[in-house]
Amino acid sequence: MTPAKEPESDRALATAAASAAAAARPASRQEQDRELDHRLANSLQLAADFLIFEHIRVGDPRARTALIETAERLSAVGQIHRFLATRHQAGGIDLDPFLREFARLIGEATGLDCSVDAEPAIVEAETAQQLAIAVNELAMNAAKHAYPWGEGGPLSITCHRRGEQLEISVADAGEGLAPGFTVDRSNGLGMSILQAIARQLRGTLAATNDGGARFTLTVPLRSAAEPASRSFAPETHPKRGA
Repeated sequence: MTPAKEPESDRALATAAASAAAAARPASRQEQDRELDHRLANSLQLAADFLIFEHIRVGDPRARTALIETAERLSAVGQIHRFLATRHQAGGIDLDPFLREFARLIGEATGLDCSVDAEPAIVEAETAQQLAIAVNELAMNAAKHAYPWGEGGPLSITCHRRGEQLEISVADAGEGLAPGFTVDRSNGLGMSILQAIARQLRGTLAATNDGGARFTLTVPLRSAAEPASRSFAPETHPKRGA
């Protein structure tokens, strides 16, 4: 005796029930992390867009510049976060391919002709994020000061081991540093961020004239292999009411 065929409505109900059950199952930790990374990157871009809208409304030139530069920083951090989320492995981040791909993104955003000379070096994702922020700050600095805005120019990024240290340099071919410039005496926001990164990674930041401006961030390899702090806050904070 031939069994009766299952009605189409029953099959549809069974399929819907199976889909609902699959959706109700807890997502894996990896899936949850990917979703959180995606939301965080989108939130950073949304915050950057808000600042751009506010920049259009503001009349003061200095405030407009501050807003647009902050928006660019937030957008860059979002890109870095999304980039790291798709490439993070259990052993950490290899700076060689990471810096090469990140340099391509910098070139697209700034018009700079970026070249990378890097050797393999594995660091924690948090440390790679800090180093990428530093490279991005120096690229923004070169686009703004080394070359006429919009015209671009070469930007060299190197990453090498020096004994027990990791040395990352970013160099342009512009007019070079202003007479008397020192990293310690610079009070710009970009330099403050760079000094904070050097401090958090227990490293040093140096600037020299070498056919243009060259900034070098040197950090201990042991420090680079450890998770870095995420805060750029100054070491000391003014007391409330002061």
